[in-house]
Amino acid sequence: MPGSGDAGSGLDFAGEAEELEAVSEILDSGQAGGKIIRGGAVRTAAYVGGILLGLVSTPFMVRHLGVVDFGRYITVSSLIFIVSGITEGGLTAIGVREYSTRDAAGGRRLIHNLLGMRVVLTGVGIAGAVGFAAAAGYVPVMVAGTALAGVGLLLSNYFGAFYVPLTVRLKLGQLAFVDLLRQALTSLFIVVLVVAGARLLPFFGIPIAVGAVTTAVVLALVGRTAPRTPTFHFDEWWELLRDSLPYAAATAIGVLYFRVAVILMSIIATARETGFYSLGFRVIEIVSGVPWLLVSAALPVLTRAARADSERMQYTMQRLFEVSLILGVWIAVSVGLGSPFAVDVVGGSSFKHSIPVLSVLGGAMIGTFLVATWGHGLLSMRRNRALLGANLLAFALGTGLTLGLAPAYGAIGGAIATTGTELALALIYAVLLVRHRPDLRPSLGVLGPVAAASAAALVPPLLLGTPSVASVAIASVIYFTVLVALRAIPSEALQALQLRR
Repeated sequence: MPGSGDAGSGLDFAGEAEELEAVSEILDSGQAGGKIIRGGAVRTAAYVGGILLGLVSTPFMVRHLGVVDFGRYITVSSLIFIVSGITEGGLTAIGVREYSTRDAAGGRRLIHNLLGMRVVLTGVGIAGAVGFAAAAGYVPVMVAGTALAGVGLLLSNYFGAFYVPLTVRLKLGQLAFVDLLRQALTSLFIVVLVVAGARLLPFFGIPIAVGAVTTAVVLALVGRTAPRTPTFHFDEWWELLRDSLPYAAATAIGVLYFRVAVILMSIIATARETGFYSLGFRVIEIVSGVPWLLVSAALPVLTRAARADSERMQYTMQRLFEVSLILGVWIAVSVGLGSPFAVDVVGGSSFKHSIPVLSVLGGAMIGTFLVATWGHGLLSMRRNRALLGANLLAFALGTGLTLGLAPAYGAIGGAIATTGTELALALIYAVLLVRHRPDLRPSLGVLGPVAAASAAALVPPLLLGTPSVASVAIASVIYFTVLVALRAIPSEALQALQLRR
């Protein structure tokens, strides 16, 4: 039953029902594609703005903390991110899938349960993270930092439940604002702590301050159309998760395999090698949010198309594949050429050994874009057990590669392990998708133009030996010019991004 937070909300219920009905009509119409592309572009632009803010604040923190303490910071952050993936367990994606097919009453009930599940699971996860940090022999400041960052995670997981109604209602501009606000606040608090001369521990408390402000903003955005209080009806939780538990486990393992190199290196490699890897990984970790933001906007449409419109499903998946490949290769090229500049700005000369690490990790972005696309396709068709099996395989592969390469090759070995695992998972997802739905086999016509464009983009910078920033700019212009000339960019993407008169 709905919690006490529904009191006085009856006046909003009728309006909420009408809004959901209007949204359903849009999701089933041809308007959805343009809204998703534009909304995804807005969220990506906000995310890029957040990256730029991070480029302002992160160098202060890196230089302030130094190689060893920054490695400790990234290790704890990665541990908390793993806990986030395990406790969140794909609940946002599951919530979007379920919310997009429910009426207003069912939607409110869903949010109540999501809030309760997040509170309980996050509390258990925080306790486990602190226990692991102590058992692994982390220094006291890292154990205490894990507890602080865990409180911030609790706040983040609470307001994260409200991303579900905002996503389904295609309020992507509001989500973009929240994304940018979180990064702006994080950057502000980092700079304040650096100026104040803070040691390592206070940096772990930043998520608490950011989470408190963000929670207030998100609650103001959703207004009274969404419940605020959690419910603890375990039978309803099980009803919700019974079909989706494999996906929740797959999501948790997916978060773990991508960060397994950081955690393992903190145990089997030297503190300096862990620090070198951590800087390169931090840059890629930030950039890797882009594909998930772009593709997640299409999940409501994919979910509805998977149920009753095979032609629309084929069309959407093909276009997502083409855009993901184009953007993934472009970012890989840009990271490879721009790594000297990025490392110099973020870490300075003491992190020069991170340059080849970042270059290698840039190749993982191709896999990340494709993993996001094909993973959402499998989710929309409820292929949850297949996702779980694939991510378990990726975790095993990443663990084996890291254990085999990191002791001998240090940070470079960790980078090779992470990149190889991400590309392998993309291939596994593609095989699973086609095995279940042969009609979704992607047309590979875009491969030739992308290969030609990337080769043409790399030649001038490598031959001329231009500085990193200039190399990225030259390569980007050449890359997209060739793709436009070869008509490889989907026309829908170009049209949707044009300003409407």
